Amino acid sequence: MDGLLLDSERQIYLYNGMRISKELGYPIDEAFLRSMMGNDWGIYESKTAEHMGKDFPIDRYMSLLREKNHYVIRNEAIPLRPGAKELLDFCKENGYLMAIATSTHREDTLSCLKNSGIYDYFDYIITGDEVVNGKPDPEIFLKAIAHFDVDKSEAVILEDGHNGSVAAMRGACKLIIVEDLALIEEEEKRYAILHTYDLLDVIDLLRSDREAAAGV
Repeated sequence: MDGLLLDSERQIYLYNGMRISKELGYPIDEAFLRSMMGNDWGIYESKTAEHMGKDFPIDRYMSLLREKNHYVIRNEAIPLRPGAKELLDFCKENGYLMAIATSTHREDTLSCLKNSGIYDYFDYIITGDEVVNGKPDPEIFLKAIAHFDVDKSEAVILEDGHNGSVAAMRGACKLIIVEDLALIEEEEKRYAILHTYDLLDVIDLLRSDREAAAGV
């Protein structure tokens, strides 16, 4: 969801992290914040504290960041990434089953999807507070696939981040990477059946696969 369909990583997490840390007098570098995208809050907090050192006011930073992010998520419509609406429409019109599998907690996930007008596209939603092991563990993806009672070979995971891509690899799942702000390793790009920067390229791949299956 975040960074793939919604431009939340740029509009919320990166912007607020840089702004709040600067206001506290301990600016966090953009490269580090980008490397944290896709992590759950516990990992984000521990790695930020380690990266910034013992003088960094981690408790105050996390409190302000959660408060600001929470307000935006609950009260504002986060812009969609270019091509997101077109991809969702294509998948819905062609009978694809769609799931959200996100590290974000359920209440915030539902707010984001509803405020941005895309909640009704999805047949299933599983969130970070509903799994034992977060990404890069594949648990969340494997549970989403199992919900539809389909073989893993029939599913494809769309990701924009490192941890999600690694989770797909560890689960031996098909992976499409639509890269944006989050850092992606070369190994993940090689593993993916498609590596692109444009969601519209995903439509082209799906359409091509459908035509090939139909013998067109």
